[in-house]
Formats: sequence, structure tokens, C-alpha cells
Amino acid sequence: MKYPSKLIAAVTRYPKVIEVTQTDDGRYEFRGLYAKYMEILLSAWKGGYEIKFCEDEDFGSKNKNGTWTGQIGMVARGEADIGMSLIAILYERTQVVDFSVAYSMEAIAFISHKIQLEGIFQFLQLFDVATWISIFVTLIFLSAVIFLIFRGTASFPFIFFNIYSTVLGKSLLLPDYIFKWKLFLAVWFLCAFVLSSSYSAVLLSFLTLSPPSRALVTFKDVANAMKKGFRAFAGKHTFVASYMSHSEDKHLRFIGTNIQKNEWYHDWKTMLSGKMLPQGDIYFSSRNMLSLLYGNSESLYISLHTMLVVPIGVIMNKNFCCASELNEILLRMVSSGLEGKLLKDESYKFWLEYFSKPMKESQETLSLSIHDFSGAFIILCTGLTISLLFFLGEVFYGYIHRKKKELKFAHGFEE
Repeated sequence: MKYPSKLIAAVTRYPKVIEVTQTDDGRYEFRGLYAKYMEILLSAWKGGYEIKFCEDEDFGSKNKNGTWTGQIGMVARGEADIGMSLIAILYERTQVVDFSVAYSMEAIAFISHKIQLEGIFQFLQLFDVATWISIFVTLIFLSAVIFLIFRGTASFPFIFFNIYSTVLGKSLLLPDYIFKWKLFLAVWFLCAFVLSSSYSAVLLSFLTLSPPSRALVTFKDVANAMKKGFRAFAGKHTFVASYMSHSEDKHLRFIGTNIQKNEWYHDWKTMLSGKMLPQGDIYFSSRNMLSLLYGNSESLYISLHTMLVVPIGVIMNKNFCCASELNEILLRMVSSGLEGKLLKDESYKFWLEYFSKPMKESQETLSLSIHDFSGAFIILCTGLTISLLFFLGEVFYGYIHRKKKELKFAHGFEE
């Protein structure tokens, strides 16, 4: 098939993502993740090419009058043969342009700061809820077994607190014949030692190092965080917010509705200029884009939960003659595994440029405060209060019981 004399490609320039400049001698220089894709594609093209820049810096969105902006508009009007960026293959877009085979699959995810665990009972969060429940159930079950062994000669609360004390490293105060069950007790003592040592080790590290943190993992976590004052952002000219607001999932619908209602949209230029993600903000975008910008930050977490996966392709004019040849080049690029290498290389360059400056070491000495132990003191005071109430109850009961005996004795003496 005869190739066109010159292939015209539309480009929407974004810093660090797709940057194309033309030198004085007419050559094009490509910088950025998707610019590298374009460079490889055009270098494999058998013929000359020309690049036209999209001035409105938009991938393409549909206006109320039915016309399209950005790259999609340029290609649809015939001003360019192809356009290549982070453009998802969507049905609405296929009405005005054609798409090549998908050269990438973009997973839509979110990124957020890891949240430090707060509260006066942080020491209880060193084990998760399932672990605490398992420990409690084990104590109940073991106490019930020993209660059956004693056949009621010792009360269940007495046995339970003895078994519980072994977890704290104390010895048993049970009758000697319980030691006939040596294997049974040995297994429990080993289990209690592991539990106690594990918690002690985690507690010491918790008191020594900075407070532990957790990440927003699911969309339910994001929705709950937004109810507490967090903000979620999506691309203004993308389908992400609209998709979420019409989702059947109530959490996604809540997130998307709030994004559209408050007009929380990314400022891509600010993000790509090296600005760190603000505390309390959550960004929705493609996982590749989030990895490019923030993939080397330990304080940020890119969720493994995916909202949806969309194919990314090259847009082509409806009258473009060489779709099969273009697809063949793209398939070769995909099979060579370039995507992972380009993403790692560009992400590392981006991080070195903006976030690798040596940070000043803090000489401040952090000491434990009363707040760090307030939860333990509350539990201690609660336990002491309950013990005191029981003690007063027993004293009162003993006093009443003694008075009854005295009255009974006095009544008997009178008779």
C-alpha cells in the first residue's frame, strides 16, 4: 500500500508526560512517557511525518453543540492523520474517529497519603480486630476445656483469669493435678509466649519509632475519608468523575457526585511541575500516571483496587489509509515489553528531578508524653474503679449479712 507523503500527528503537550520540541534543523525531540511511545512509532513509520500541536491542551471532549475539542477534534476535522496520548478507547469517541489496536491497558485507581494512626488507644491497633477476636475466643475455649477437666471444682472466672495471666507471663495458680496434661499445657504455654513476645516487640517498636500508619485501600475507605473532610480529585476532561457518579456502587457514586458537585479537578500542570500531593487530598487517575508522578514516594499509597480498566490506543482519522500498517507497528511495540521499562525510566527521572533533594536531618529528640500512655491509664483507672465498686459491694453485702445474723441471734436469744 502506498504511504502518504507525510504523516501528520497531533500532540497535546504535557510536561514530563508528552513533550515534543522542534530543533532549528527541523528534527523533533521527544521527552516523557507517551512521547517515547510516539517517537518509537514515528521512527518505525516508512515515510516522513509532521507534528501539529494542540493549542487548547485537551485530549478531546464533546461540546454541547456536538463538536469535539483537542486532539480528537483535530483528527476528526482532518487537520491531522493520527493523535497519540493517554486517550482511552471509548464508544462515544469512535463515532468521530477510529482507533488503533490497544497498545496499553490503563487501570483507573487512586493515590493518597498514608494516614497515621491516632487516638488514645493506639496500642490496641497493633493487632487487627481479627487477631484480638481470635485471642479472646481461644482464651474462652481453653478456659472451658480446663473447667470441664476440673469438673466444677474451680469456678470458670477463676480459671479464665489464670489462663489469661499466662499470656502476661505469670504462672498458673491451679491445682497440681492439672499438670497431668503436660502436652496440652506445653502447647498453650508456647502459644502464650509467642503472643506475649509478639505484642511486646511490636509495642516497643511502636514506642521507639514514629506512629504506624495505614493507607486508604478500598473505595469505601475513600468515601468514609471524604465524609471526614478529605477531598477527591479527577481529571476535568476525563470520563472518571462521570463514570463514578453513575456507578451502581454507592461508594463510587458518592465520590463521583461530590467531585462533580464541588468541581474538584486536577491541575495537571501543577502536578507535573513537581508539586507533592497535599495532605487530605486523593487523586484518581490511571495507575501508570500515578506511578510516574508518585511511584517512588514511601509516604504515598497507590491503591491496588481498580475502578475499571480502559484500553489506550492511537486515534486515527476516518479516512486514514494505513491503519493496518500502524497496528502492526504498535503490536510489535507491545510484544517487546517497552511499557514497563519506559514507565520505570521516566518515573525515576521525574523523581530525581523534583524529590531527590537531601532533606535536613531533624535533631529534635522525641520523648514519650502522657498522651502516649493515656489509653493505658484509662484502662487501668477503669479496672480499678470496677474493682473498687465490687469491693464496696462485697463490704456492703457483708455488712448486711452480718446485721441479719445479729438480728437473728438477738431474736433467738429473746425467745
